[in-house]
Amino acid sequence: MTKEEQKRFSFIEIMLTWQGRINSTHLCHYFGISRQSASKAINKYIALHPQSLHYDDSLKMHLATASFKLFYSSHDFSQYQRLISQGSALTFGNITEISPPTRNPSPRLVQPILRAIDNKLAIDIGYTSLTSPKYTDRIIEPHSLIFDGLRWHVRAFCRKNMNFRDFVLSRFNGEVVDEGKALQSVVADKLWHLELQICIQPDQRLSRAQQQVIIDDYQMCKGVLQFKTRAALVNYVLKRMHLDQYQVDPCAQQIVLTKECEEQVRPYCY
Repeated sequence: MTKEEQKRFSFIEIMLTWQGRINSTHLCHYFGISRQSASKAINKYIALHPQSLHYDDSLKMHLATASFKLFYSSHDFSQYQRLISQGSALTFGNITEISPPTRNPSPRLVQPILRAIDNKLAIDIGYTSLTSPKYTDRIIEPHSLIFDGLRWHVRAFCRKNMNFRDFVLSRFNGEVVDEGKALQSVVADKLWHLELQICIQPDQRLSRAQQQVIIDDYQMCKGVLQFKTRAALVNYVLKRMHLDQYQVDPCAQQIVLTKECEEQVRPYCY
């Protein structure tokens, strides 16, 4: 099976999972292929998994059956979100996504940073921050890009501060000068490799009925939602989930870290 076939089969399953139906028009719009190629992909999927879907003549659609199973995708709603963001032709209703203002850094700056990451190089580049509003030269050794949901960051070793830290990508400016091979590798970034277990629970100030609403919202297990993140990224996770500030109103707060988790992450928060 080719990679292109796997992509098309995955698309078929995602559509069947969340919309319950698929036809060749959907594949034509999404992949930009001919109706013949789209029909061929659906027919091949049916040949491999005949129990998963059936054709409805009145709707002119292939529908998911009760025996439908996933072989090339998962029950991850974000997969469907990515599909519908490609165009309204894939939807059967009104689905709106709130998109924050984009922050597009200059390719002139991103390219040398990516080259430095790929080739393990150090670079000299101008940088500004709230503590130092004027541009100053920084020699950094970048190893990763980070997207926190709103803006991009560069994880790098800073020769000025002699430690690994994050830099906001849009705050770089000026000419980029190569400074040879990096002296520190990603292996030395301890916080990057340290995994923390994040444990979230409903705000205990809420009533039991209100807490159950939150438990259902987040699909918590035994009243707790657990997931892992890098210690270097814990601040972004807390901000993304609005856990970086305490709300006086428990209905505004809704979720909090468990006491044990709060103590665990405190050393890595700033």
